[in-house]
Amino acid sequence: MLNYIIPQEKRNQGDKDPMFESAVNLILESGAASTTFIQRKLSIGYARSAKILDEIEEAGFIGPSNGAKPREILIKSVNGQWQVTNPPKEQELTEEEPQIKWNKTKYSDDKSDQFEINLGVDEKNRNINFNLERYGNLLIIGSQFTSAVDLLNNILVNSMAKYSPEKLRIIAIDGVKGDLIAPNQASHLLTPLIVEPEKSISALKWSVSEVVRRMKMESQIDNSKVLILINSLNQILNYSPSDVEDHLYRLIIQGRKYGFYFVIGTDYPNSGISKEIIANSPAKLVFKPTDKKIAKYTGIPESADLTSPDEAILETMFEGKKKITIQKLNPKEIYEEIFE
Repeated sequence: MLNYIIPQEKRNQGDKDPMFESAVNLILESGAASTTFIQRKLSIGYARSAKILDEIEEAGFIGPSNGAKPREILIKSVNGQWQVTNPPKEQELTEEEPQIKWNKTKYSDDKSDQFEINLGVDEKNRNINFNLERYGNLLIIGSQFTSAVDLLNNILVNSMAKYSPEKLRIIAIDGVKGDLIAPNQASHLLTPLIVEPEKSISALKWSVSEVVRRMKMESQIDNSKVLILINSLNQILNYSPSDVEDHLYRLIIQGRKYGFYFVIGTDYPNSGISKEIIANSPAKLVFKPTDKKIAKYTGIPESADLTSPDEAILETMFEGKKKITIQKLNPKEIYEEIFE
């Protein structure tokens, strides 16, 4: 194992955690600097692990959180000795690949002053729009046998078609690789479509930092809205429940005021989904489950009586329940039209 001797001046900067040096050596040995890695290897809680990582960053040994990218390790071997290199410049959640240009089309004329997403049509074939600015987040519950993923793709492509990249930025997280469809160079995307669980956590952590930054600003006028769209939350929670839940809960509680909105798709709820996340979801859309017990657990027992995989029941805090039907779009055709 590589043992890095912490310089005395680094040790005396504040009250370092007793496991500070152990964490530094773990990072050097593995080449990995993540909260979940330190948490797992040192058998400590997430909050403590995150604090240690912040201390290591403050000491100049690793770079800041960089969105979906791994942290840069700023310690290298020079003539057999470990040395700290120059600290990195401040970085944001951006992608180096050139982005493709967005074209304003007929879709951009079909939008309201507030951030709304189209969910489908009601029983009278009237469009059902959901106001994300009012509710902040929407929880979509449905299995692979329903049109839940189709709806997520509808929301993703519609949002890009209606709103310019200056008005709306997007973080799309695909818990089941291949479900979500989006061009990686789309100018709305803060980072290419995320399919790796650890990058999901990094993106959520960046989002928390951005919310904190916006809190400190006197004006929110120049900030674009940010939509975080997640497919298969269950799969992401399997990787690191504490990381995902902590960041999601904070974002759901504080994000709406500062322009962060969520659409979260998940299989039918179980003990793997935080009760706090469910409790703070003022709107949910439920597709037909496999049996009535699951339907009852979702809080919408009527979903057991749905007769088509395209049907779902939307329930909001203030508008009650309504049955809707998903109208499947062709995302690839729309992307070809709005991007060049």
